[in-house]
Amino acid sequence: MKPIERIEIFMHFKKISPHAFEQKIDLSNGYFSKQLKNLGSVGSDILIKIYLAYPELDILWILTGEGQMLKQAEQESQQIGDIILEDFTNKYTSENKKLKKLENDFDKLQTSLTDKEKIIGLYEFMLNGNPPITSSSVVKRMDA
Repeated sequence: MKPIERIEIFMHFKKISPHAFEQKIDLSNGYFSKQLKNLGSVGSDILIKIYLAYPELDILWILTGEGQMLKQAEQESQQIGDIILEDFTNKYTSENKKLKKLENDFDKLQTSLTDKEKIIGLYEFMLNGNPPITSSSVVKRMDA
């Protein structure tokens, strides 16, 4: 595998388009795509630009294919970031489920309260002959 192909692997890993890559390392439009299509070589001046623009990338890996694509500290940082993101997503999903359940419980309690107020009103009417009192003190949901 040639260095140009390893650069493509890095771009795919980082989700960088060829155009964005070319802009970041100050290459002309289409340069990288042309080199990749022809499996061209990468000059030292371009490797230096890549090294300066992407310090997390192991240049030795690009040249020889040996070792890891990312420098060890960057790889660990990426893994930690992925773990934090996954934890956040799990907590968000869990809390969102709890919130939906609480909203559902609130709606059920609201309905139950309204029904009980109607029953009390009917009992009062039966006892006193007074028309049922309509309550305006029913708790309303903020988003309703």
